[in-house]
Amino acid sequence: MRALLLAAELPPEGLEDQFGPRYAVAEAGGALVGAAGMEVHGAFGLLRSVVVAPSHRGTGLGKALVVDRLAWARREGLATVFLLTTTAPRFFAALGFERAARETAPEEIRSSREFASVCPGSSALMRRDMIR
Repeated sequence: MRALLLAAELPPEGLEDQFGPRYAVAEAGGALVGAAGMEVHGAFGLLRSVVVAPSHRGTGLGKALVVDRLAWARREGLATVFLLTTTAPRFFAALGFERAARETAPEEIRSSREFASVCPGSSALMRRDMIR
């Protein structure tokens, strides 16, 4: 997982703290080819580590992983899912996420490691309400 994130130039920091049942992974031929995780901070989720190996991009795998994590968030009763991205705002917008000003993020999300120190301040904050 760490190697896949590094190859995609995504931050692996905090991965070990969060990895487990909150992550969905995809394998092909015995190799990890995709993943998406959800950190839980109070009533909020932080979607992170959405990554697909170059050999499997354009196949719908990334979308399937995000949809899986959103379904998980809904089952867990999370109110809103947030994410930070520098490269894929259009991808996430197509999945129902909307841009939000960073200062509007709830304290639980602002105090997460991902928000506070891992992702650059230039990252776009996006949100999707789970209660619709």
